Formats: sequence, C-alpha cells, structure tokens
Amino acid sequence: MSSPLRPVSVTDGSDHCVRARHLVGVDESGNEASNDGVCVTVAVRTHRRTDTTLVRKMVENGLEPFRYKSSTIVRHGPVSPVERRQRVCSFLEDLATTSITWAAIVCTDGLDHSKRAASVSVSVKKAITTAIDHGIFSGENDPAVLLHDGKRDSYSSYDESLRKQLAMDFDPSFQQNICPVYPVFLQDADRTYPQSNAADYIAGYLRSLLVDDVPVEEVQHESVYRLDPSWVRSAGTPTPLYELESLRPIREQKLRTRVLCWLLGRGTPPEPEPTGYDPFVEQVEQISDSNVGRYLLDEF
Repeated sequence: MSSPLRPVSVTDGSDHCVRARHLVGVDESGNEASNDGVCVTVAVRTHRRTDTTLVRKMVENGLEPFRYKSSTIVRHGPVSPVERRQRVCSFLEDLATTSITWAAIVCTDGLDHSKRAASVSVSVKKAITTAIDHGIFSGENDPAVLLHDGKRDSYSSYDESLRKQLAMDFDPSFQQNICPVYPVFLQDADRTYPQSNAADYIAGYLRSLLVDDVPVEEVQHESVYRLDPSWVRSAGTPTPLYELESLRPIREQKLRTRVLCWLLGRGTPPEPEPTGYDPFVEQVEQISDSNVGRYLLDEF
C-alpha cells in the first residue's frame, strides 16, 4: 500500500514553490531567560519515506506524537519526569537503528540571540552532513526544508541573527554542492511534524541530564556538541525565509488537522478559515505501517 506522505511544499510568497522530500525539524530546551544558563538545541532530519518510522519509534516508546511534547506529556499527560527521561532514552536507542539523523548543540553559559541562531543553524547543518557522511543522503537535487518551531517575529534581533547565520552556514557553495536549504517558521511545529516533536523531546532529555550535573563530555551520544564561539556568524546578507503552503484546518479537530498537515506537507495559515471537510480517515488508512495507522485511528 502506498504512503500518503507528500513532499513538503514551501513558497517565498510569490509564484516560486519548492517541493522537498527532506525535512529537518529543530527545537530547543532552555533559552536566554533560563536561570541555569543551560540550553540544548536539537535538529532531527528525515526523508519523507522514513517519517512513519520516526512516528512508530515515538509511539512504541510512549511519547504520543501529535498529542504531546516534552513539557505537556508530564504536565497534562500520563507520565512523570523520571518516566519521560526513561522513554526518551529508549527512543534514542531505537533511533540509532534507523537512517534518521540528529544533532544537538549545548550552550551552558547563557544564550543570546546570536548564540541561539548559531545553535539552530549548526545543528541543522550537522544533521544533514551526518546523513551525507553515512551515505544516507546524497543531497543531489534533493532540497531540504528547515522547520523552525514558533511564530516568526520579523521585528526581533533574533530574526536577523538567524537569517545572517543561515546565509553563512548554507552559503552558495553548500546550496550548490550539497543541497539547497529552505528555512520556514511554523507555530506549534513541535506537535505537528514528528521531526520537531522528536527534537523537542531530545532537547528536553539532554538538558535534564546537564542540569543534573552530567558533563557534556559524558553524555553518551556522538551527536552532541558544545557550542563553539567561532560558529557565531554575523556577516553577509540575510537569507530569505519561506512559508509552508497552507492547509485549511478541520473545524474543532486540532489533532486531526496537525496529522493532516504532516501527511500532506502543509501548515495552517495564521488566520485560518476552518472547514467541515475531514479527509483524516481516508488519508491515514493509506499508511502502510500498521502500528502508526492504528495509533492515529484509535487515538484521534
């Protein structure tokens, strides 16, 4: 049975539309307001054909994708902080057996906008290049979408810092010789796309270890890096940002809408006009992974 997962569609606001089968979700735990100064930024990369594998690994480890994220599964869900840590640890062990790649950047001395931008950009770059190094992803004629959680604030200094950082890390040489990268922002991405959802869980897990005084060097994952100040870049012309093509949300069905956005490679518009049309069951029944299909049909 064929998968309903479609390429992710992004646009620059004009007639230029890009369809991509690679997606890198990025999220963080801790920020410039954190009292302990510890922040972990994580990027998770998949090809659309392995998206269902990522969802299955999350389901099998009790992380309930689309419904919860790291904070809400404890606050509103069925698990304690200790159980959450155990589940994410097991999830990471399972992830190591797949072709899904990820990278984490740790900052332990406070995070300003320039450091945050560098952490986001470098974690994404490392997630992509790790896949290339392992022969998972050639990059040729295969653009990637960088999915940043949260609503874009074009008036903040972070927006400009991020766009300049991306322009330097994903320069013309990278775009031409490895792969073009198209950055987008999406509100609630960490419960809409499993890449961002997984990044949120991993970032929270790693940060919990560091806050408990586990040194970065003792974290047992080769994909974890300490932020190098030399990575912070501020020169160059800011890179343009893109937007996901919109999906009309299903009226009163936020969970189903999030799943459909993932399946169809879309996002919800800032000012949505809900519809009564609900193709959820029809789309989910096309998923060949029975565990994922059963989870979505039974839970949503």
